[in-house]
Amino acid sequence: MNKLLLIDQLFPQNYARYSSLPIFGSFVEGFAQWLQTLTYSRQTVQRMLQGLPAMVLWLRRRRRVACIAEVTPEVLTAAAAHFRRRQPGVSQAGNALHRFLRQRQAIAEPKPGRRSPSQKEVERFAAYLREVRGLAEKTVRKHRLHATRFLEFLGFNRSRSRLRQLRRDQTERFVRCLARRHNHLSMIEALVTLRAFLRFEFSRGVLSRPLHEQIDTPRVYPGERLPRALAWERVQALLRSVDQTKPNGLRDFTMLYLAAVYGLRGGELVQLRLEDIQWRNRLLQVHQTQTKQVLQLPLTDEAGQVLARYLREARPSTERRELFLHARAPRGPLHSSAVTEMLKRQLQRSGLKLESFGAHALRHSLAVHLLRRGVSVKCIGDTLGHRDVSSTAPYLRLNLDDLRGVALPAPKPAPAVRLLEPDWRSRLPRVRIQTGARPAGPSRFGSAFGPAIKQYLDRGRAFGLKWVMEEHTLRAWDAFLERQQARALNRKWFCLWAKSLFPLKPTVRHRRLCCVRSFLVHYAREHPRSFVPDVADFPKTLPPRPPRLVSAAEMARLLATAARLERSNDNPLRSQTIQLGLLLLFCCGLRSGELLRLQLRHYDPAERLLRIEMSKFNKSRLLPLARSVAQALQRYIEQRRRHGIPNKPESVLMWSGYCPEPKAAYTSTGLTTTWKHLCLSAGVIDERGRPPRLHDLRHSFAVEALHRWYQQGVNAQSRLPHLAAYLGHVNASSSHYYLKLTPALRSAASQRFHRAFGHLTQTGGTV
Repeated sequence: MNKLLLIDQLFPQNYARYSSLPIFGSFVEGFAQWLQTLTYSRQTVQRMLQGLPAMVLWLRRRRRVACIAEVTPEVLTAAAAHFRRRQPGVSQAGNALHRFLRQRQAIAEPKPGRRSPSQKEVERFAAYLREVRGLAEKTVRKHRLHATRFLEFLGFNRSRSRLRQLRRDQTERFVRCLARRHNHLSMIEALVTLRAFLRFEFSRGVLSRPLHEQIDTPRVYPGERLPRALAWERVQALLRSVDQTKPNGLRDFTMLYLAAVYGLRGGELVQLRLEDIQWRNRLLQVHQTQTKQVLQLPLTDEAGQVLARYLREARPSTERRELFLHARAPRGPLHSSAVTEMLKRQLQRSGLKLESFGAHALRHSLAVHLLRRGVSVKCIGDTLGHRDVSSTAPYLRLNLDDLRGVALPAPKPAPAVRLLEPDWRSRLPRVRIQTGARPAGPSRFGSAFGPAIKQYLDRGRAFGLKWVMEEHTLRAWDAFLERQQARALNRKWFCLWAKSLFPLKPTVRHRRLCCVRSFLVHYAREHPRSFVPDVADFPKTLPPRPPRLVSAAEMARLLATAARLERSNDNPLRSQTIQLGLLLLFCCGLRSGELLRLQLRHYDPAERLLRIEMSKFNKSRLLPLARSVAQALQRYIEQRRRHGIPNKPESVLMWSGYCPEPKAAYTSTGLTTTWKHLCLSAGVIDERGRPPRLHDLRHSFAVEALHRWYQQGVNAQSRLPHLAAYLGHVNASSSHYYLKLTPALRSAASQRFHRAFGHLTQTGGTV
């Protein structure tokens, strides 16, 4: 095909206009052909060539570049940085053009000039990381990047003394700047670099104080991120969709097969060498990228056939020992990012309705597939190369088949009872008035310590903490200090404020005193003479109130009574909404906050799956629903559609209608009030005449699930990890708090013991 014809097809219609520009007119044909010799797809080449004219116009207007002789590496770098966020395709075209012109020697590389002070300091830090700490070069590059940003933030190039005069408030300000573009997970890497850099400078004597000891790290809870896995049928369909008639397709199929069947990471795939295939021993040797260990996996007959076919028909003849190579010259090894690009390309060609994913999703899919086939967690961990079983435990959350056995079905219908009259609140037993509601504080910080309190709150939120109740407590503390006109944080003011909390319950007082103490500890870092109270002097917390468990029969009566709730002017489906909410709380063990944050997009009707996002401790989990509960949820969605209630994916599930979206969900107070009304009407109360709490339904769910396993005759102990995964706990020990020994459970356990060992306790039996 003619070069100009090819370029004309890849360029937009105004190719002739831009090709006549003197800045790159003589290079455009060679640049287009050079792009095709690389591993870029046709779509990527087209995107680069389409972005090149915008790059040229920017160079002409902003940098007054009129010809190729005026193009410098600094100009191209500035252009790529300008378009990096606005138009990534244009930025990618600029980087590729820079490489092309450098290979053609069309632009002169700048002579290495004097390094800036920050570059010298970062080089010292990098040498320390390599030679003393023995870090890998890839890790050193990441540390260099964050250290350079920190020195730029300080203005180190303008004054070297700024590092020697560094204060803790400057590091806090830098952390808050990081929080604007990082979440609490990605901030960990930057803060690790900052702590290491400050430790390095302190060891050299540049810093007089160990500021690295005063840098906190965002707390990351285990299981925050939900591993993504595909159904094994989808993985097989993706493998079948690969075109194996061409060498490129056969290479991609082999890589995809190894990633799916052996759970290899992208970096492990591209590092495979010919000698790693031990044909005689029938082993596949994998050099793990994370643990730096060598993992030996059995080479199955099918895997051997796939590899042999690739080596015979698709791998080019070359002296290189890497297993997978570039399809075009030069025949070099692949980068780990090539695996992701290959997956994206195959997803587009397959026609499967799947979202884009990386090689790690296939690793998760293999783990879940093995779990569903009854393979032990230890064997799965050995296959994936995990050092500890705890690394494999998160995959239990994706074992949907076993989790379906945890979900409770909807209770059988029961007769409804009459709702109490409007003055039903008078029947509630009198309780202590001061229950620990949010303290009322001003909207501003007015004391002398207000800026320090605000800085403390900003630091916590930079680490991903919400700190709603903490802010209310600290505002009340600040208002107290303002009224007392306190100029120092000493024992006197703290004890006076603690006495003002005396009407509250001991648990609430303990929580608020601990909140203020955390601030005082933070304040003492900069002011060592300030007062820090001792936790031993705080009031002891009371044991939690025992739950009032709700049985399935009582829940059926409550659901039937909820059907008699009158419709409101704002919500014609008020009774159906309350019914569905209580059904999900009882049958799925949801927290009330999780229920109120649910949106329609969180429900997958095809899989009967409910997705809980950013729950307690920022965790997410998948909840398979029982068929009867899924049918009730689907009926409710159909009723919303018929009544014209918002039915968009981002619409809230517990729609109240009192406020426009996105604040249209029921509030916790509104749902609790309706729940108390129903419980009093149905007679579901405790021995003191109090209705159960909404959270007691979570306890009831756990006990009902355990009781059902006893009735089914299964080993309840082996099902506790699945119950913990369903409730969103890290392990089964966290779920023991919800398991209460009821008379029904005691009877079921006794019967199970009698069936198993009763013959040994009979007369004449032996043990």
